Amino acid sequence: MTQVVSKAVGIDLGTTNSAVAIMDPTDTDIVIHRDPVTKFRTTPSCVWRSGPDAELVVGRRARNQVGRRPEPITSIKRSMGQPDSVRLAGAPITPEAVSAAILAEMKRQIEEDVARFETSDTTWQVDRAIVTVPAYFDQPQIDATRRAAEMAGLECLELLHEPTAAASHHCWRTGRRDGTFMVYDLGGGTFDVSVVRCTAGVYEVLGISGNNRLGGDDIDADFTRHLLEMLCAEGAALDLDPHGDADDRLLFDDIKRLAEGVKVGLSSEPDYAWRENGRILDKAGDPVLIEAVIERSELDAVVRPHVERTLAYCHEALERAQEKAGISLSDVDEIILAGGSTHIPLVREMVATELCAGAKCDEPVYEQVDTVVAMGAAIRAAVTGGLSVYDSGRTVRVSFRGTSASARETTHVGGTVESLTGEHDLTGGYVKLQTPDGVEDDSDIGPRGSFAFKGVALRQGVETMLGFEVFDRDDRLVAAVGRPITQSEEARRLPGVSNTAVCPKAILLEVNQAGQKRRKTLIPELQELPTSAEFDFSHPGDTETLLLPIYQRSKNIQVIRVPVDSSTPRGTRIHLEVQMDRHSYLTAQGTIGDQPFEFDVQAPAERAMPSPDEVTGLEQGFQDAASFLPAGRRATVSIQFDMALKAYRRSQETGDEKGAVHEFEQMEEILAGIQVASAPLQPLKGDFDKIVSDCDEINSYLAGADKVHDAQEMSRSIEAQRVRGEKAYRESDQAAYSEVFRQLEAYRSYLLDRYRQNKPAGTEMSPEERASLIVQIAEEEAETVHRNTVLAGRDDLRATVEGIRRDLKELGGRATRDPQSVIQRAVRTRDELERINNLLQSAPGEADGKLFEDF
Repeated sequence: MTQVVSKAVGIDLGTTNSAVAIMDPTDTDIVIHRDPVTKFRTTPSCVWRSGPDAELVVGRRARNQVGRRPEPITSIKRSMGQPDSVRLAGAPITPEAVSAAILAEMKRQIEEDVARFETSDTTWQVDRAIVTVPAYFDQPQIDATRRAAEMAGLECLELLHEPTAAASHHCWRTGRRDGTFMVYDLGGGTFDVSVVRCTAGVYEVLGISGNNRLGGDDIDADFTRHLLEMLCAEGAALDLDPHGDADDRLLFDDIKRLAEGVKVGLSSEPDYAWRENGRILDKAGDPVLIEAVIERSELDAVVRPHVERTLAYCHEALERAQEKAGISLSDVDEIILAGGSTHIPLVREMVATELCAGAKCDEPVYEQVDTVVAMGAAIRAAVTGGLSVYDSGRTVRVSFRGTSASARETTHVGGTVESLTGEHDLTGGYVKLQTPDGVEDDSDIGPRGSFAFKGVALRQGVETMLGFEVFDRDDRLVAAVGRPITQSEEARRLPGVSNTAVCPKAILLEVNQAGQKRRKTLIPELQELPTSAEFDFSHPGDTETLLLPIYQRSKNIQVIRVPVDSSTPRGTRIHLEVQMDRHSYLTAQGTIGDQPFEFDVQAPAERAMPSPDEVTGLEQGFQDAASFLPAGRRATVSIQFDMALKAYRRSQETGDEKGAVHEFEQMEEILAGIQVASAPLQPLKGDFDKIVSDCDEINSYLAGADKVHDAQEMSRSIEAQRVRGEKAYRESDQAAYSEVFRQLEAYRSYLLDRYRQNKPAGTEMSPEERASLIVQIAEEEAETVHRNTVLAGRDDLRATVEGIRRDLKELGGRATRDPQSVIQRAVRTRDELERINNLLQSAPGEADGKLFEDF
């Protein structure tokens, strides 16, 4: 029996280094590729070629070209999802193509390892993979990673979050199947933190945060600047502008590589003797001679602000876990470290002090941090990808679920079978199982190619080769394959099959309604994938192209362009349905009226450097929004915002425009997070809509009944306040919203007074009607005063008003039985409400206190 075996691999596509791993044929151990020369288990994520038409070189050889021409491409992960190309040896190349070259190299490397699994009748191939991505990647970055995997010749089974992969490996290594973990992943270019809960081997993501441009690259760059300042003080001509001068950039990169070596040395020793014999020439052409002792405290001073920033993201992830599942830091069993930058001692010290002190652990888990993500992806690949076996002619594929190891003496075996060429019709066919002991069993092929065998006996402590023959409905043998399963009491249990794909940041759709731009949440944060959402709105008219921007938090990630017939009437119903698959790939379809429409989804233009006014406006918007947050939450987001602002100014100073734009977007995202997470404005939107409706209705009546009243002018005033209130509500501006509401209360009070003066003769109310109405008015006043007590933080007065509201509800039920007594009680209640409101406001406006005069 000759067959071809395919087993999914796990790939950590890193900013600085990448790694690839696969579980062995028995699913009892992990095989991770090691460089045959350096014996390293990671490969530099670096791509180079000597000329425009030369072959791409990936890894260590490419990394050795840093600081020379033509320059290699490093840290391409930070450019994923961007529309612009980068240049390599003078020719343009997309970020996806660069990442595809790295993934193809990972594929080639692991093929060397799986070749050792081959036997005389079995060959192995690598065609499927689980590729990891930062948990906080934006949708375009995730989509670009998926395309890169496809370009590399890999079927991408899943885009697994890096922290989830790390948690998966930790639980497999330790045998844990239950627990709550925080994964702190500080890599070369990104920082991620996730709160992950494992229950009976099934994983659930509870909270995510991070920064896609915060990692070891930034530490290295800042440490290089520190060392350059030291060298300049010694007289070297090394005042460099790496973002503005190509030669300076080469020299900076060359010295940066030396700085990385110093950093590595200081990670294991308290000081490092740095010596250079003049290989590097400064800008004056003189050799740079270095003989200095660098102390770890110098590195710590550079590292500390970056780690402090990561800790703020950790607390944000915990807040989200609290909102979703009631999980706090005290519920976290272990803090798991991942990423090469966690080798820095200060990182581990600060994590232990800030996080472990509040969790159930004394120290963070610091095990194989460079490869833990790749190994976790390999475990996940074995569980979800299973094993695919082809017949020798590659006409039939049998895909087995589950793993190739079991601690039990019997096991269940199941999977699917499919014809790849159409040569065989397997409808009505069956699969025959044969064991080494001569046991045979049959399983019909289901409608989707499924089959299953239960209670298959295994030989104790050894490998059992199971044979599977595939027959069509006419009993013709179309394929024969085998699968080994090893029985061992020491077999580690792999995690269960669970869906860990979630949307890390909310997806919103922006539409233009009544001249106002509004955003609706299509896919909420941490929504399990795949998912879909629908949205209905009206055609605004006067356009032949409808633009529908899609945002992730505050960042515009896509623009849907819909061609519209110019004759389409304004107000025509537009229906849009958006789907996001398990790879975070967005698709959409829709109708205008009853007609389906086609559209293009385009990436937005690259963002320009923000103006000083934009930065100032963003700062002010943040201060205004943060002022309504509880003290603890306000402190957390203020730290995050201040750190992003400092990083923005630092990027400005060094000429790093992409870094500055990223930090500006970070500040926007922080503000958007406040607006999404903050409590609803008071009064509720329904109350705002009702008071606008009341004013419009009374004003319409007065237009024909009161000759003195200017109904048109009042209508314009009401509409102006409605627009202001809607804007304040969208922007979560409580102060402006409250001001508008008070003005509308004053309008309603005035309009009711005009109505009483102009009500038709013979329409005097009965005592019962009068009692019911005055109670209703008092209830509206109580609602307003209650809102004011909440805004003022006066819990004592709030409790009093809540008691008044309960009394008024009871009083309303007595209006028809004892109207005179109810009227007297309601008048006294309104006086009490006016007194409370005056206590709350030192200078009551026209609308504060009584809203209406007595009848």
